[in-house]
Amino acid sequence: MRGQISLDLILAITIGFFAIGAVIAVNAQIEEMQTEASIRQQLNDIGNGLAAVISNSAVLNDSATADVSFNVSNLLVPGEGKPQPCAITIAGGVINLSYEIFDLATGTSETINVTKRYVVPPGMTVPGNVECGGMLSITKP
Repeated sequence: MRGQISLDLILAITIGFFAIGAVIAVNAQIEEMQTEASIRQQLNDIGNGLAAVISNSAVLNDSATADVSFNVSNLLVPGEGKPQPCAITIAGGVINLSYEIFDLATGTSETINVTKRYVVPPGMTVPGNVECGGMLSITKP
């Protein structure tokens, strides 16, 4: 009788450890998915802002000279203490935004990419590259 109680107790403790381990694993996966969704949404918002500014600068086509400056938002990654850089390429009516996530535990990386389209403003000079937290300057010489 005494041995049966000990075996039941060991079995209950073992099942408890497995349950706690499963909850921790699911929590880590949910946190990873939320981080990726947050980064993708921020890149999407930054891309929409850039596309709007570039497209709207086309109304300055009639002016002799023009200079439009736009502060690109920072990328705030959950778990990071400071804003993170992201790569932004602008060319031919397409804005490509990307951010690379490094997983230190596995040594792998994943790149999150977002693409936005914009109206090419005639006569305006749009720079080809800018970073999150930087300044976009659109000029008409």
